Amino acid sequence: MTQEENALFNEQKKLVLARFKTLNPEAKIMLGGDKEVSVKELISHIESGDEFGKKVVKVQIKMLQVLARDAN
Repeated sequence: MTQEENALFNEQKKLVLARFKTLNPEAKIMLGGDKEVSVKELISHIESGDEFGKKVVKVQIKMLQVLARDAN
């Protein structure tokens, strides 16, 4: 990942964390149809920068892009 891509990802990570931190940390979110994860767990994965956390950030950014495109 280039320095520019890394900077962009870090900004996206901040945005996703800000969104999740507005939710109840004990709330559960369904992933993949059968896996339940708490918001607190998602935040932990994102903050630690593990592969699951990185995937969550990418999926959330994609969702925001779709919502923004549909809003126009």
